[in-house]
Amino acid sequence: MKRKSTPYQTDFPLEYYNGTGHIEIIGNRECVVDGLKSILEYSSEKIKLNIGRRTVTFLGSALHIGSFTGDGAVIEGEIMTMEFSDAG
Repeated sequence: MKRKSTPYQTDFPLEYYNGTGHIEIIGNRECVVDGLKSILEYSSEKIKLNIGRRTVTFLGSALHIGSFTGDGAVIEGEIMTMEFSDAG
């Protein structure tokens, strides 16, 4: 009898694996963003990022991008709010 394999399941939602953006908030001073497509606005009070089908805007003070790769960034500073909107 042939064994039937089942796919490995995790607690992560499917969206995490299909190329859409993923955001991990660490307190109110750091946020890791994966799936970054482009930086739309950048100032010490506002950082707006394109993460595919959506944009995310960080509002606060002393905001900056602590590290940056081709598909991700770490937003640092006093993050007060995050706003999501359609990229359209």
